[in-house]
Amino acid sequence: MKHLLIAAVLTFACVRASAVIVTVGPWSPVYQGVDLATGQQAAEIAGERNHQVLCFRVDLQAAGVELFTTPRCTNACGLETLAQNTSRFVETFGVQAAINGAFYESSSGANDLPLGSPYSVYGLAISQGNVVSPGGVDPEEFSYLATFLFTTNNQAFFVPTNSPPTNTAGIYTALAGNFILVRDGVVTGLLNPGDLDPRTAMGLSQDRRYLYMMTIDGRQTGWSDGADFYNTGLWLQRFGAYDGVNIDGGGSTTMAMADCGGKAVRLNRPSFVFSYGRERNIGHNFGVRARALEGGLKDFNRMPGSSTAVLTWRTDEAATTQVDYGPTASYGSSTPLDARLLKNHAVTLGGLTPGSNYFVRAISTTQGGQQLTQLCSLTTFTTVTATQLFGMTNNWRYLTNSQDGVNWKTNGFNDAGWSNGIGLFYVQENSLSVAPRNTPMLPLAPTVPTRTYYFRTHFNFTGPTSGISLTFSNYIDDGAVFHLNGTELQRVRMAAAPTVILNNTAATSQPCFGQLQQNDAATVCPDVFTISGALLTNLVQGDNLLAVETHNFSTGNDLVFGGALIQSTPVVTAPRLTVWMENQHGTIFWNGAGFTLQQSTDLSSTNNWVNVTNAASPHFLTNPPTRFYRLK
Repeated sequence: MKHLLIAAVLTFACVRASAVIVTVGPWSPVYQGVDLATGQQAAEIAGERNHQVLCFRVDLQAAGVELFTTPRCTNACGLETLAQNTSRFVETFGVQAAINGAFYESSSGANDLPLGSPYSVYGLAISQGNVVSPGGVDPEEFSYLATFLFTTNNQAFFVPTNSPPTNTAGIYTALAGNFILVRDGVVTGLLNPGDLDPRTAMGLSQDRRYLYMMTIDGRQTGWSDGADFYNTGLWLQRFGAYDGVNIDGGGSTTMAMADCGGKAVRLNRPSFVFSYGRERNIGHNFGVRARALEGGLKDFNRMPGSSTAVLTWRTDEAATTQVDYGPTASYGSSTPLDARLLKNHAVTLGGLTPGSNYFVRAISTTQGGQQLTQLCSLTTFTTVTATQLFGMTNNWRYLTNSQDGVNWKTNGFNDAGWSNGIGLFYVQENSLSVAPRNTPMLPLAPTVPTRTYYFRTHFNFTGPTSGISLTFSNYIDDGAVFHLNGTELQRVRMAAAPTVILNNTAATSQPCFGQLQQNDAATVCPDVFTISGALLTNLVQGDNLLAVETHNFSTGNDLVFGGALIQSTPVVTAPRLTVWMENQHGTIFWNGAGFTLQQSTDLSSTNNWVNVTNAASPHFLTNPPTRFYRLK
């Protein structure tokens, strides 16, 4: 405990260099033997770099800590491992903390294949005592010699140059990297300000008790620019590493952990997610299994609403109440400290964004100074009623002739001469991964369909438009442009506006990227988007016209189109009002926005209710007289 307290004090470091400010945060326990810290470098002048850094510190002597890496595939996959992103790795193998692991390659050279595709791992890799990759087989692997080895009881070894191969008898876990960043406490990584990338690195403390798992975000101007090898080593050294190695980086750099419900929570901002909206499917991951924190918070509950959330928990000893929260692992916001010493705790978070994920950390501190925490996440929702305006088998009119220069997107256009059919529409060569295929469409040539197909359908709308949204769920092969009553709504895999879309305009890409069914429409990867706000100003009462043009990719020779339309209307739900009493201290809380707390001393008359001054959830009472409360 003394060692941990000293480390906590030291890590509240803020260092000002000539052009940057470097901040290293304290270690926060997330599981038994696993702590998390953040680091930031803020550039003060142009030309310097911003860094956003996260680091797990794993106590290899802590009870219950087990290291786990991607196992070798056992189904004759032809290579060594199967493609999996880091979040799936957390949930599939039940690890509590994880980063992307060793370098890897595919037989085609691609670094982002569909989930379950085979990869080879660079360097020595061992999972649960089984050799995943022997290392050194491919000449390209000869630079991947800096190796970490761990026994079944987590005794750690660092081999700077695993050539000739070291004896692996008794080794339970191993992985390799490509560049040594820290050696014997000295930063050895190359200083190259032009070599900026996201980085993933690992290190060991001098006494080999602690393992450090670190990520540095990059390729995101205004957030984090990435680091060269020298600065990556410098960050490892700041967190406590005596020896450290670059493990991987680029779009693969990912850190995730399991929340209190076992769901994977991505902690950093991978550049691949920034560019493609999902994690890269990689060939190797590294994780830690650990036990939940002992003596912490009991009966921890999350109750998310649309713009609010209520968190409740118990402590065995009376303690204070507070919550850190925010959209990232750095939180950024805190509730006011409730300094009352209680065993029952309730906090309401307000001003949240509907349909968004939040990281939360509940904190209670006893009178003796012991801090008890619980890290978790929650997702707010939007309270709506959903009404399907039409489904996938909806009737559409369609045409293959060019409509360049024709005002075919408006409600008043006469489409009586167009063909008629129900979804899905298709021209095979498309795979059998999508259904129901109801209307075959003939290509204009024997083997190659026309570049563009045109579709029109009508739907009826009634009721208020305030706050509503329309969700379009579609199967599209390859690209499409959607129009509502003559106004463009959305482009899917088409050149962005203001590019003019014509009959011969090709789609920019193909559907289901990163899936086994990629380049074909498939039921596992529909194209879904939601339109609201200003884009719905031309939605009218009664009859509305939806016009869609689908476009083939430059090498495409098939087509699939079908869509469903869902209307979402917000609904106000009355929250539940809860009152807790403990040692003459009262706590009143509720989960909802836009309500006023009222009180009354007499229920004999409806006129006795008055607003409670400045009352927000939670509302605190001390030695309260008898009162009745309600929400209005």
